[in-house]
Amino acid sequence: MPASAGDGTALIFSVNNQPQQVLKRSANDGGVTSDVTSTTTLADYLRLHQQLPGTKTMCREGMCGACVVTVTSQNPATGQMESRAVNSCMVPIKACQDWQIETVEGIGNRRDGYHPVQARLAHMNGTQCGYCSPGMVMSMYSLLKSNGKVSPEEVEQAMDGNLCRCTGYRPILDAFKTFDKDADDKTKRLVADIEETAGCHGRSGGSCQPTVACAGCPRAAALTSAKDDWRLPTTLQQALSDLSNMTVGDKSVRLVAGNTSMGVLDKYDAPSDGYISLLKIPELRAIKRPANGSNCRIIHDAPRAVFGAAVTLSELIEELKLLSKTAGYRHCAEMVKHLQLVANTPVRNAGTWAGNLMIKYQAQGVPVRRLPAAHGSQGQAQDRRGKEAGRNFCGKNVRDQHEKQDHRLHEPASNRREKICVQVLQDHPAAISAHAYVNAAFVLPFDPATAKITERPTLLFGGISGTFVHAVATERYLTGRCLAEQATLKGALATLLDEVRPDPDPEMADVAYRRTLASNLLYKVILHTLGDRVPAHLRSGGQDLTRSLVRGTQEFDTDKTLWPVNKAVPKLEAQIQTSGEAEYVDDQPELPGELHGYYVLTKVANAKLGAIDASAAMAVKGVRAFFTAKDFIGSNEYYSLSEFLPAFGIDSTKMTLEEVFARDTVRFCGQPVGLVVADTQAIARTAAALVRVEYLQVAKPVISIKEALKTQPEGRQQSTFVPANVTTGDAEAAMKGAPHRASGEWEMGSQYHFYMETQSVRVVPCEDGQLNVYCAAQGMRDVADRVSDAVNIPTNKINCELRRIGGGYGGKTTNPLPIASAAALAAVKLNKPVRIVLDIETNISMCSGRVPYLISYEVGFDDSGKILALKMHLIGDQGYSNSILSFAELAEAISMTKNVYNADNWLVTPGTVYTNQPLFTACRAPGSTNAIAAIEMVMNRVAHQLDKDPWEVRLANFALPTDAVPTPLGTEQDSKVFKMLIDEMFDKGEINKRKAEIEVFNQANRWRKRSLALVPMRYPVKQVSKMMALISVYDKDGTVALSHGGVEMGQGLNTKVAQVVARELGIPLDQISVKPNSSLVNPNGFVTGGSIGSEMCCMAARSACQQLLERLKPFRAAEGEPERPWLQVVQMASLMGGANLTAHSIQPPAPGEYAVLGLTAAEVELDVLTGEYRFNRVDLYEDAGQALSPWVDIGQVEGAFAFGMGLFLTEQHRLDPQTGQRLTNRAWNYYPPTHKDMPRDFRVKLLKNNKNDIGIFNSKATGEPATCMSSVCLMALQQAVAAARRDGGHKDWITFNCPGTVEAAQTACQTSAELLVLS
Repeated sequence: MPASAGDGTALIFSVNNQPQQVLKRSANDGGVTSDVTSTTTLADYLRLHQQLPGTKTMCREGMCGACVVTVTSQNPATGQMESRAVNSCMVPIKACQDWQIETVEGIGNRRDGYHPVQARLAHMNGTQCGYCSPGMVMSMYSLLKSNGKVSPEEVEQAMDGNLCRCTGYRPILDAFKTFDKDADDKTKRLVADIEETAGCHGRSGGSCQPTVACAGCPRAAALTSAKDDWRLPTTLQQALSDLSNMTVGDKSVRLVAGNTSMGVLDKYDAPSDGYISLLKIPELRAIKRPANGSNCRIIHDAPRAVFGAAVTLSELIEELKLLSKTAGYRHCAEMVKHLQLVANTPVRNAGTWAGNLMIKYQAQGVPVRRLPAAHGSQGQAQDRRGKEAGRNFCGKNVRDQHEKQDHRLHEPASNRREKICVQVLQDHPAAISAHAYVNAAFVLPFDPATAKITERPTLLFGGISGTFVHAVATERYLTGRCLAEQATLKGALATLLDEVRPDPDPEMADVAYRRTLASNLLYKVILHTLGDRVPAHLRSGGQDLTRSLVRGTQEFDTDKTLWPVNKAVPKLEAQIQTSGEAEYVDDQPELPGELHGYYVLTKVANAKLGAIDASAAMAVKGVRAFFTAKDFIGSNEYYSLSEFLPAFGIDSTKMTLEEVFARDTVRFCGQPVGLVVADTQAIARTAAALVRVEYLQVAKPVISIKEALKTQPEGRQQSTFVPANVTTGDAEAAMKGAPHRASGEWEMGSQYHFYMETQSVRVVPCEDGQLNVYCAAQGMRDVADRVSDAVNIPTNKINCELRRIGGGYGGKTTNPLPIASAAALAAVKLNKPVRIVLDIETNISMCSGRVPYLISYEVGFDDSGKILALKMHLIGDQGYSNSILSFAELAEAISMTKNVYNADNWLVTPGTVYTNQPLFTACRAPGSTNAIAAIEMVMNRVAHQLDKDPWEVRLANFALPTDAVPTPLGTEQDSKVFKMLIDEMFDKGEINKRKAEIEVFNQANRWRKRSLALVPMRYPVKQVSKMMALISVYDKDGTVALSHGGVEMGQGLNTKVAQVVARELGIPLDQISVKPNSSLVNPNGFVTGGSIGSEMCCMAARSACQQLLERLKPFRAAEGEPERPWLQVVQMASLMGGANLTAHSIQPPAPGEYAVLGLTAAEVELDVLTGEYRFNRVDLYEDAGQALSPWVDIGQVEGAFAFGMGLFLTEQHRLDPQTGQRLTNRAWNYYPPTHKDMPRDFRVKLLKNNKNDIGIFNSKATGEPATCMSSVCLMALQQAVAAARRDGGHKDWITFNCPGTVEAAQTACQTSAELLVLS
């Protein structure tokens, strides 16, 4: 409660039907650092002030969806209550006046019963790590609450603002589509069973909470002080008056409606002097419909459609949909198409059209504002004195825009619009939630009879430069000309190319690409306008690449004699994940006096470190300390995973010690220099920005392998750090004798893990000098060892505990170690609990990702495509030094290049170079993904040179059994399984039929190309980990508790271990509780990774069960007597026999290996003119042995493939060449796949009837292998590009690097203006 409520209540709203009051301190009360402020977001209020951690935060810019909540509020223009999903991370708490807010905890929970949305998502396998699940639930709940009955199309649209890194989206969408108003009887029976099992008490569109607000005392939290100036006017005149009064003395004032621009432009900027909320002003929320708008919900006697400036984008979309059915407003359908690509649903639910336009004025590079100008829409503005003026939307006077505030958008009707072609085109790096490379809006006054442009057209472009809007010269050229003449097209394109001059920007697409794209977009709209006037094979060029709904099938076998092992069951944590009850590190409540750390990072990549001045930071109220390398009690330097140095035989003299904080040398941009520790994270962040760092001897950084090779030519030779290689026969001699040869180089970029839970750690000092450490890491042992060295405390006093992490994928193996060290240093120095949770920008800048590669090859082959000789060299970018993980990865990559192929006369070697980047780390299927992609690219290269189907070349090179090598794939069974995979794929996947159909399609379409690629896989698995398990049986009720050495990160590890224990002990699964991992149970374990964590933990658990069963044997019924119940046996053993009912077991590394085999087919469709593509279908077959938990394993396979799609297609890093800064450092400009990037038809099959004698219960690993097959997407895209190139006369091979972005695909097609024709 506040110390004083002198100025009364500042804010009233409710959360989960609990009234809330925010009180304002009196003017003479300075407040405390933990007070609510005007910049406190709703997400932070919920998490920090109301202890509702189910609402997550990650990107804080409305792009990930983890923070979505449901808001119900009154529309001031209509008086109606409206419900919608909003991103709570961008909503200022002061904007919530009179709102009714619902969070994931409020709609359903363990105590009150689960909501059907929560239950269906959990029981239909829609969660893995679970960090994104609450946001998913609230997006769907909001849709149901606002719409009641929904369609599958509405479900997919509503989920466009939610990212998931684990699942591949299909099970999430399937779960939510069960709410389809037209669901069939089978679906209705399924959901009835789910909701009965889950104990659902809620309704589909309502929460489980009482619908009447609690009559008790409202909860209250204090505001900072009377200086906090936030106005909530209820009329436009009052708002203008407030603005005039508040800006006296050059004060900064922010007009707030949706506040969504904060996520794009200024989320960490200093607060404004004052704020004016526009949400209560009826004039700004009013929508006036034209008198003839019979399809509109409300009829107004207005000559045109009018939209108030605070009308949200979602409201505008719905109104335009209705208007598009009205004469004179048909063009509104194009506006809808454009607006649905602006951000995503929660952002559009809050953001306003006027605010969206203002983004352009604040950031000239943002491609918006084209649409209303193209359609002749007009704005009505008022200045601070209330004087009105009309405006168009092509003005360039930024100062004028700040002087006058748009308050209405006028959309006039025009009967002439029926003869005008209106089209809006955009080209995006991802299907949704991505700003366009280039966008354009066209209005072509067109006479259908003569095909002439009857008056000056409008051609508008965004994403070109800060000054280029109108293609004025091209508009003049087209006026009066016949659009159907080739000469007109040629002249228009030449004129446009002459006036389009993109600004170079390292964060944006290439200048040449944006210029070509502008030309191609004009060509597309001309084809669209001419319609049937152009030949049939050209018409697809004028069509959009649309996306159908996601669908898929999942096939697997199950053996009831093994149940509960091999039974498809929901994940143990699924229900608490979907209800927000699952706890992650940053969800843990703050202890009294707990402090927060925020890093100071270097801003250059190659320099010497000079003086560090933190005086300004230390002067900030609430700052407690600033730590650098000189403050260490123990060691600032370390080797990650140093326990493996002896095992791998690594020469540590070839490695550079890593540093928690930079001491003398700056090794990469984003390297930590120090840590500010303060009362809150916001204060620490503000203070960190004030720390001044001096850089000496600043030099241009080396940021790519090719740059490094200029001064490190030894990188092209066998690495002295990694001695591994593949050497068979005599590659040199065989190459000379080969009838055909080819050579080339191919690049694979890095990949950010994009775990939804960023790096998080808490360190709490406790009695006896001990430290309790809660770190979101994939291995407890390494965290404990590193903290011990950092603060010079024995490891037996480092108490690590962890229940789960929100995604890892290898990114939480080494990256957490320096963060835990820094937190421990601060905690020990200050004797206070310290929490460090990285924001996404810091996380991407500071932490490393997947190793980039440059792969060179020379291949010799015969007429059939059989490879006679291969020389391949894989150069890995180590970052600033060698590391243990890079050693292991390169060795793995070299061995994996063989894949499923005969490897006679091969020489495959690793190379290493060093750059001004962080030490790269493990990332899902490290090395193996790169290696398989490398050899598959060679196969494509051979096929291209011989003009053969790539599958024929693969067939010619498969490793088949011979007398000399009877089991080339590992075992005789493996060869049979591989043949079975091929036969089933070609049969059920209808491969030959579809290839023939694709050939016909490609011949009929110049500007659309399809292709179908297949990639096989052999993924060898060695059980090289070491895992523990502890199992305790309780004699009161016979229940069982277990803890193991693995880390649950979404892979279903806890579920699989529990299934094994239930099977071994013969008890129901619900009698087992899985406890957190801890350094007491698991003192010397290995990191969880490599897909083997689950099976190793299961093996350890089975061993512990066998110990327990042996101890229980004397208390079993004698032979011939009735079997004694489990509880009776347990109680007899414990109470009468004194048996030890706790067992601990260690599963050491096991000898031997087994192979996971797979085959994937991917069909892609490419828009040649834009480079956009869509995967129509993917068939993925994988040999998983007998799956321990089939639903879990299906989810792992789908998610692994989706992860790889990001690597090979959409996830591109851009770095500043001068500073080395990572420019793609947030969700705004780094693009993991969304659900609309997924295959439209995704068919997954776990091969039946195969066994694995090495794996527990015949199972095999599933977490990583499918990632290796995702390169099939790049192969398919490359084949589609090759088809387009052939049509353009380009028959030569073109290197298609990874990632194969939209930009890369369009550029590779080499579609010059000369190829753009009308006949």
